Amino acid sequence: MSVLDGFLATWSNARDTFGQGAPATGEQFDQSGPLTTMQSHVQSATPGSRWTGAGATAYDTANADHGKVFGKLAALDQQLSSHVNASSQVVAAGRQNLETIRKWVLDSAAAVPPGKNHDQMVMQIVNKGLGRLSEIVTKSNGDLATIGEKIRGLGGQYDALGNQKFAPKEVVGDGVLGEDDKKDEEKKKNDDSGEQGREDGDSLADGTLSPEEEKRLQEATTLTPEQKIALDQGNLTIPPERMAYLNGLSDSLDGKSPGEIKSTLDSLPPADAKAVSNALHLVGSDVVKTSVDPSIKPGDAGYVPPTGGKENLPTSIQEVFDAPLKNSAVPEQVIGPDGKPRIELPDPNRPYKFLDEYRDIAAISNYGDHDLQRSSALNEGMLAESRELLSDYDSDHRPNPGLGTAWGHENVDPTLQELLSASSHDPIAVHDAFAGVDGHSPNDDFIRDVYQHDWADDGKAAGELFPSTTDHSVRAGQTMHAFDAYAGDKYQDLLNMNGGRESLGEVNPSLVQSLGDANKPYIDDMVGANLDGTQGFDKLDTGANANNMRGLFAVIDSDLTAEKSFNDHATATWRDIVANYSQNLAGSGIPDGDLLAAAGKLTGAQDMGEYIHQLDMGKSEYEASLEAWNKRGEWYDSLHDIGAAIPGLQDAVDVYDGIPGDPLKDLFVGEQPTQSTITPMPLRNLDEITHPIVAYLVSQQVGDLGDLAPYVRDGVLDADAPTRYVDDYLSRVGGGNELPYVEWANAYQTSIYVSEGEFDKIKPPEG
Repeated sequence: MSVLDGFLATWSNARDTFGQGAPATGEQFDQSGPLTTMQSHVQSATPGSRWTGAGATAYDTANADHGKVFGKLAALDQQLSSHVNASSQVVAAGRQNLETIRKWVLDSAAAVPPGKNHDQMVMQIVNKGLGRLSEIVTKSNGDLATIGEKIRGLGGQYDALGNQKFAPKEVVGDGVLGEDDKKDEEKKKNDDSGEQGREDGDSLADGTLSPEEEKRLQEATTLTPEQKIALDQGNLTIPPERMAYLNGLSDSLDGKSPGEIKSTLDSLPPADAKAVSNALHLVGSDVVKTSVDPSIKPGDAGYVPPTGGKENLPTSIQEVFDAPLKNSAVPEQVIGPDGKPRIELPDPNRPYKFLDEYRDIAAISNYGDHDLQRSSALNEGMLAESRELLSDYDSDHRPNPGLGTAWGHENVDPTLQELLSASSHDPIAVHDAFAGVDGHSPNDDFIRDVYQHDWADDGKAAGELFPSTTDHSVRAGQTMHAFDAYAGDKYQDLLNMNGGRESLGEVNPSLVQSLGDANKPYIDDMVGANLDGTQGFDKLDTGANANNMRGLFAVIDSDLTAEKSFNDHATATWRDIVANYSQNLAGSGIPDGDLLAAAGKLTGAQDMGEYIHQLDMGKSEYEASLEAWNKRGEWYDSLHDIGAAIPGLQDAVDVYDGIPGDPLKDLFVGEQPTQSTITPMPLRNLDEITHPIVAYLVSQQVGDLGDLAPYVRDGVLDADAPTRYVDDYLSRVGGGNELPYVEWANAYQTSIYVSEGEFDKIKPPEG
């Protein structure tokens, strides 16, 4: 059997799946005309003015319900007819596409010239044809399955109408409905709510909702403050009829493309557009749940999705998220608007399939309230597409590599930036995408691509992914830690972008500035001294060294604006740590060595971050040391503009500010490096830390001054007080524990330690 024979046999099997004869259409199932007429007749048979009383009222109620049933049956018949017609169209299109593929394979194979490559070329054609056969059958089966599910759903609604009660039923006991009646009522309520959502959704098309429709939409998409807290915590429960309404509203958008849904929202009043977007975020969130009867299955009367999720979104949005990222890179035969086959050549400027649709989905998402976006399938889908798009574009097989970054800035980045900006409003989705669902499984590939992509907007949109500085949750801390741990570990790669010519701060300055700002609440956490109640951010370096911290600081220092703002706050954090140590020691007499070690480690990380940055800028080791030392003074001089991290430390900070000579500045700035300094920065001496702390204690009249008394005047310690008296006094106040000051010096020394060849990969700018 030749390869063509094999193809034809496979094609024949595929064709058999589509059956024979003309596919049945839906007209035979549509009795909406007679049913509507019956509804009109029933509704006209009212009691009138001559029949009054309880009997007339009961009759009128049952008669009205009867009329509604005929109307709903008519609507269901129309939907059934539409679904059957859609299935007929799928079958017809599948048959036509199969025939087109068969003809293309045979014609293309016949056109192959004889020669030694003949069989190989025919094999390629056949393989292409087999691939298209599989795609056609898979897509048709998927479309038919979706339509079948919708038809099964109608079955439950037909059943519910068949069980419609038109008069009060016998009651159990003293007027309480029996259990079966309660379930029937609940099912009917859910079905009615779902139908109401679909009807309200259908009314969106003309851009105007009635007051009643608008009220229902707003009520279904508005959360109380308590519900917003539950949603933010990932555990919101709503009534089943509310879930049914939201799901029905989403169902009404089936058949519309993302662009058409966006146009619908564009035409609505802002409040209504926001409500529709909120509905999609809520019904698409897997942290939104409802109580359901587990015995009711999809398609049954009264069925409601037990939880939100992607499967509840409009089908066109699901299809965009599920589709392949790229268009075909080879010519393809397609069916034109006239129904005739034609060859479609790949467009080199449109290698990606749904860039416009991605932007439409981002716009739909942006209409919604930010605080109603938690674990939304819209945002999760946009992040997934961003990850895939970034990974492909920045790979070795990127589209149009010869055009450099300009093509990407014009054709790819606008979509990517809108996707990231829109999805950044969902902290749960961002956390799970970058830190992992457990918060400890970072997606380093995605983080790398966000950092290393050359952004058209300098990384502004990507910077919106970082948590808000007012969010002190575990989730926020874990998200920030994932980004920081990567930057700290891979700092040399981020300082040597574009072949070593540029740093991250030069390529994406806005991204680096956002990185610095977002990290301000976590500077204390990096060294294990939590002052401000942030959560979820573990130490960046688990050991004594500060390698990851100084790497992160070097990356932030690669942009001048970020360097100043971030290090000003880092210096304020250092001041607060020292002030906290001094205040605790004065009040309790117990020295906290961990706090002083944190202060030493933080200073070392600041010094080395700037030192590494200066090396990256082409400075010599001595020049880098001197520049880092100069920066210390600049950062400290900015402290007066920054208050204490927590109110309880402001008094201690004020005490230090009131001591003549500014001993904290002397401690922070330290000794100027010289040409003979053999370490990146001069090592620290114990008396550098003990003198300012004793000056604080003396000003607060702590303990017995002893031999130090002659060197204290009006509560101020003389700058030339003998070190042995200072140490003796400090030992008495701290119960003989002098280890914390050694820990401070050791922490600084360890944090500036450089192994041989550690900075060899740092490349100074060329030219």
